[in-house]
Amino acid sequence: MKKYIALFLTFLTGVLLFPPCAKADSAKAALDTTWAVVGMPRVLHLEVTVPEGTDVQWTKEIQRNGFQARDFDDPTVRYNLEFGPDVNFGIDTVRQGNMMTLQQNLQFFAFDSAVMVIEPFKFVLNGKDTLATPLLGLKCDHPFVEVPDNTEAMQDLKPIMKPDLVIWDYVWWMVWVLLVIAIAAAGYYIWLYFQKRRVQTSEEPVSKENLLPPHIVALKALQDLGEKKLWQDGQYKAFYTELTDILRRYIERRYQVSAMERTTDEIMSELVELTVSQRSSYSNLQEVLQLADFVKFAKYEPLPDENQMAFMNSRLFVEQTKETVVETADNTQSSKESTYKTEENDIR
Repeated sequence: MKKYIALFLTFLTGVLLFPPCAKADSAKAALDTTWAVVGMPRVLHLEVTVPEGTDVQWTKEIQRNGFQARDFDDPTVRYNLEFGPDVNFGIDTVRQGNMMTLQQNLQFFAFDSAVMVIEPFKFVLNGKDTLATPLLGLKCDHPFVEVPDNTEAMQDLKPIMKPDLVIWDYVWWMVWVLLVIAIAAAGYYIWLYFQKRRVQTSEEPVSKENLLPPHIVALKALQDLGEKKLWQDGQYKAFYTELTDILRRYIERRYQVSAMERTTDEIMSELVELTVSQRSSYSNLQEVLQLADFVKFAKYEPLPDENQMAFMNSRLFVEQTKETVVETADNTQSSKESTYKTEENDIR
C-alpha cells in the first residue's frame, strides 16, 4: 500500500512541477464519403497540425488537374481523380495556443467504376521531417447497375416532350433574314439604276449641231452673236465670253482638243501645226484669245475697232481652218458626166 501511495505522489509532483508537453505533429486525410457514383462530386479534406512557426511543404501528390489512386485488386492499375473547374486550392490556417492547423478542401470527380485505394499524402516539415496521412478507400459505381441485354425491352424513363412554340425565339432570326433580304434588294436596285443610267448615257441622241460640220455650227453661232450687238451696248465681258466659247467648241470638234478646259497658252501649244501651214490663222486666233483674257480677267475696255477686228478675225479663223472634202478622180468624172447629161437635156 505504501508503494502505491509513493508512486501516486511522484506522478502528482511531476505534473505540478513540469509544464504539459506540446501535442505531437499530425497529418490527416479524409473523404466526405467512401462511396461515390461515376461523375458525382466528392470532397477530399487534408489537415496538418504542427507547432507555430513550422515550415510546411505541402504534398506534391496534389496536382492542378487532380491526384491518383490505385486499384484495390491490381496495384499496377492507376485511376485519375480529377478536380472540378471551380476547385479552390487555398489553404486555411487555424491557430490554437502554440499550435497551428493547415486545412485544404478539394472537390474531385471519379470517372471509373472500381474499388480504389488512395495512397498517403506526404508533407515535409522544415525541409527534413515528413508527415504522411493514412490510406483512404473509395468505391465508385455506375449510376445504372443493371442494363438489360434485350434492347427492345428498354424504355425511356419519360416520354419525349414537345416544347411549346414560342414565337419570340424566332423573332431575331426573322429580323436578320429580312435585313439580309433588304440589303440584297437595295444593292440590286442600285446596280439596276446605274446600269440603266449608263445605257441612257451611251444611247444619248446626237444633237443636230453634232451632225453638221463644225465650221457650219461655228459660223452660225458667230452670226447669232453679231445680231445680239453686245459690244455695241457696252457688254464687253459677255461678248468676249460668248465669242471665246464659240471658238473653243469649234477647236474641240475640229482638232479633237479639250479647249473648254484649257488656258489660252495651252490651246495654242496644242495647235502648233497651224504655225507652218496657216500662220495667219494661228496669229489671228492668238490675238482674239489674248484680248478676250484681258477683257474678262483684267477688266480691259477695248476700242470699237478692236471689237470689230476680233469678230472678223474669228470668222476668218473658222473660214481658213474648216475641213475641205477631197474629191477623187472617179467622183470628178461622175460629176462631169452628170453635168454633160444635164446640158444635153437642156438642149433638147
